Amino acid sequence: MNIMSRAQSSLPLHIGSKVTIKNYNTFLHNYGSSGYKFRFQLNSDNTTGEVYIIDMTSAVHGDIITRLQNFFEVPNNGVVDNPPIVVTGQVLHYVPGGNRVETAPSACVRPDVAFVPKPAASTVIPRPPGDTCGNPHARIMCEVTVGRSVGESGRKCLSWMREPYVRAVISIKILEPRLNMQEPTTGYFYRTMTAKLYRQGMPVQRWDFGNIKKYSRDPITDPPGCNAPNLAAYRITIPISEVFWDPPSPIPPGYTPAIPPNVVGINFVIDLYRIQRVALQAQTP
Repeated sequence: MNIMSRAQSSLPLHIGSKVTIKNYNTFLHNYGSSGYKFRFQLNSDNTTGEVYIIDMTSAVHGDIITRLQNFFEVPNNGVVDNPPIVVTGQVLHYVPGGNRVETAPSACVRPDVAFVPKPAASTVIPRPPGDTCGNPHARIMCEVTVGRSVGESGRKCLSWMREPYVRAVISIKILEPRLNMQEPTTGYFYRTMTAKLYRQGMPVQRWDFGNIKKYSRDPITDPPGCNAPNLAAYRITIPISEVFWDPPSPIPPGYTPAIPPNVVGINFVIDLYRIQRVALQAQTP
């Protein structure tokens, strides 16, 4: 086990006790891009909390985030200046119901202000939420974890879903490589990988998409299903219209956001085989 793997196996790591919300938010502004992801667990006094490191940057983590962002940029049809769909990284938002505690996803997707105004300019009462810089709140959140416990990832995703303006959350979980087990043709490690899609008002969808099944010990006699690109069973699809979700109040029955005419397609499509390959290529023997 290398140094990175040993460090990740010790997570979550408790690094602060009885920290005020204000001091934690200041800490995030100073160190939020330092290669670590943090969790603030609110204490019963509702003013202080415990601070944990819950994940750390690696080539696998970073490359998967970049590939996810690429998928979400496709409907922009090559527009890079003022695109209708804004795809970003660890943008700070307020934890839903969290007393103004700030947190950030691995990546997120929001509408451009040309189509959905900033909360301060919105005519909707009460005003819609935004990120900590006053931009429209991200409609899609992505959480990528490498080695973090399933419980940590699940809690973060469910927390995002408490905000109605978050229309979908994608969770990608990459387990550590199976020791001394490699693909015979490529030499890549065998790794278990799972994904979940949370959407408002819909059941959670789950995928087991690694190059070895989650509970398998032999990928040769028990081969994985995610073994080629463009397999319908291993695609995550989210309607593009969800990014432009900006309903009046009260929300009329059957409300469906319109997709701007310069946006290409109907759905975002994330090919999990492509994510698998990116993860395998990012950490080789």
